[in-house]
Amino acid sequence: MHPLHTVICRILRQAAPKAWRQAPRSENKMTYTSGELETRRQTLLNGISRNLNYTEIATQLGVRRGDLLKDIKAMRRSRDPELRDAQLICQAKVSEEKQSASKRREERFYNMTGMTLHEKSFQNMVYFYKPELMTILRSRNHEAAIRNLSNSTRRTLMHNGILTKRNKPEITQQARDHLP
Repeated sequence: MHPLHTVICRILRQAAPKAWRQAPRSENKMTYTSGELETRRQTLLNGISRNLNYTEIATQLGVRRGDLLKDIKAMRRSRDPELRDAQLICQAKVSEEKQSASKRREERFYNMTGMTLHEKSFQNMVYFYKPELMTILRSRNHEAAIRNLSNSTRRTLMHNGILTKRNKPEITQQARDHLP
């Protein structure tokens, strides 16, 4: 740092007392009328229900993000029913968007392959476990052959509907149809 800069800073500090350099706390905070607060609250609720992030809402209001988060925290503490409604609307929109995107993916997959994603996954599992399934079908005692499989393989086959989940496990008819 340049020595002249240090001297100038020292002179300015002595000339302006600390209380003069800082505005009192009450002047730093903006005061709002009840109409302005209600407008701000409605803008906040509309932003939340439209699934905007807090930064975008703060930009719309012209306030800092931290001030916006304090307002939201105060609304949560007071258990504002409109805040809950706005959050529920937001969650409903998000889940609706996810479901519509999922449906579009399913339809696109069905148009390409002629089968649903679930059917294709089942077919892939049957082909992946084909050696184990053929061993079970060739054995005289199907139950003993199934018990000889590892626990993780048995659990996977049962979870995917290839084996029945009864006391007497056997290969399902749907899986048999996929085997040669």
